[in-house]
Amino acid sequence: MELPAVIDELARLVDEIGDPWPTSKRGRPPVHSPRKMAVVCVLTVMLGISYRNMETLLYILKLPWHEPVPDHSTIHEAFKRMPEAYLNQILAKSARLCIAESGWVKGIVAADSTGVETDRYETVDLKMKKTKRMISIKYHVVAILDYNIIMAAKITSRRTADSPTLRQMLKSLPQMEGSVFNADKGYDSDWNCMLVYAKRMKPNIKQRKTRGTNRGLRYRRRAAEEFNDAVYRYRGLVEGIFGAEEVENGLETRCRLRWMQRRWGLARAIGHNLAVLNRLRCAKQLNIELKPILLDAEA
Repeated sequence: MELPAVIDELARLVDEIGDPWPTSKRGRPPVHSPRKMAVVCVLTVMLGISYRNMETLLYILKLPWHEPVPDHSTIHEAFKRMPEAYLNQILAKSARLCIAESGWVKGIVAADSTGVETDRYETVDLKMKKTKRMISIKYHVVAILDYNIIMAAKITSRRTADSPTLRQMLKSLPQMEGSVFNADKGYDSDWNCMLVYAKRMKPNIKQRKTRGTNRGLRYRRRAAEEFNDAVYRYRGLVEGIFGAEEVENGLETRCRLRWMQRRWGLARAIGHNLAVLNRLRCAKQLNIELKPILLDAEA
């Protein structure tokens, strides 16, 4: 990842959206601008480092603000203050930039989740005795597989099912007419199929084996009739997003509170999209032609 290019693009996105929180017009102006703190918070999560290490790194990074370097406690307080809706706006804008840069019109969209480790432990009963087990959380994404662009991201408890989480994430997606939505059996439901059809996509969801027919399940029955196994095999490409994150910075978080973990997940998704955007621009400069995989899948 070319860090200077990513920082410049992130700063530009933050300038377009504006301040993450209002600043008072009375008294002395703030030492650290809200926009600078938004960039610093996202960078901290992107690089997978602690607040103290980020404080040290800021002395050598060339941020486009001529302001003092914030200490680690200031970065932490700013991250706690960062609105979740603000990070969702940055994620949506970064996804639109990737789509515009790639020229993507339609293709394969997929949903999946993976486990994220924390540095906390819980006491559980295992084989008739108490033992400690690491607390993990779930990281859900909806992504365009053609270029691994994350459209939506969400952090939940490890006990949360995938199917209801998808229904929440689909609400923020734009219309994707002509695309195919791949998902495994964990997302199999009539309601999910209905919402995917409402986004003008074709639900290519692997269905569980159930007794009887899909009587009364209109959208699930239609999805079963249109299921394409040749296209479904591309669903595994979404694992490349989690694999890349694991290799680069490790899928683990120090955030303890759930609302902080949700901000952490959105910041990781933003960093991934900015890295994808940088690679797309590099490919264009090198005259490397990138094509969607849907045409190959339907051939």
